[in-house]
Amino acid sequence: MRRSWYDPNSESLVVQRERVEGHALISSRYRRSRDKPVGLGECLLYPLQDGPGIGLLVFLPPLLWLLSLPVFDLIAALEPLTRGNWALGLITIPILTPLAFSFAMLFGYALLFLGETLVVSALGEHDHPRWPAWDSHAISEGLGRWIWAGIFGLALGVFPVALYWLNCGDIDWFDRIVFADLVIVCVGYAGMMLAVSLLHDSLLAANPINVLATIGRIGWSYLPTCLTAGFTVLAIGLSLWAILFRMPSMELAALALWGFWIGSLYLGLVVLRMLGLTYYIHADDLGWFRGLPKWGLSRRRGRLYANS
Repeated sequence: MRRSWYDPNSESLVVQRERVEGHALISSRYRRSRDKPVGLGECLLYPLQDGPGIGLLVFLPPLLWLLSLPVFDLIAALEPLTRGNWALGLITIPILTPLAFSFAMLFGYALLFLGETLVVSALGEHDHPRWPAWDSHAISEGLGRWIWAGIFGLALGVFPVALYWLNCGDIDWFDRIVFADLVIVCVGYAGMMLAVSLLHDSLLAANPINVLATIGRIGWSYLPTCLTAGFTVLAIGLSLWAILFRMPSMELAALALWGFWIGSLYLGLVVLRMLGLTYYIHADDLGWFRGLPKWGLSRRRGRLYANS
């Protein structure tokens, strides 16, 4: 009988990768041991251990910073909307539309690299993925998978947070702690939704039932990844809020925005590395795949001296 992709007893991608001889994309000396638990230290060092990761942190933040600077003008321009002066507030939106499109494409390219980081980590590779080619179709597909994960991950995961917010009354420190806990749980669910969305060739696999079943099979081993992802999202969200609304000067806010992009990309690499390794270690328990994924699979390792 042919086994379906969600059968937990089906042969996992990692097992197939180790079984195939002569046709594997990586050799055993480039593969991480599956018996070694996921460590936060190795994931923190991962973005800096190879050329593509360092290049991502060096070359993309200035471009993202330049394209995101108009957000300060947009906030100032939309302020009259709260005062009834619609014409003054909306006149800048058509002007900023081309910049918004350029930003979306560049940000989508960054998400494409982050998605490939998750894929190669799920395969147990030590090296970074290569920088993907600038392909609008690949960027659109990658963005679609992130958006799918965002809709079915954050939309459903945020529901407990919104429900508590509507019923908690005046917010005090205890409520803030509860909010943080609920956000961590929400991000943990959304992170697994993202992993399923990026690792499966079929987006239909990224559904709440499959995601919750996956988390149940992994068990408490998913807790470190969940906590890291949750605190990362909290740190990124609070940092952006402080940059946009709490900086004492525009110069300091602009400088902080540059640092924000460096930190966000770095933390994104760390979290997706942990998420991919979590699947890699529990590949036999999950048994997601009967074949190599077609999306986001690097054909050559990411070292600059190996992929030139």
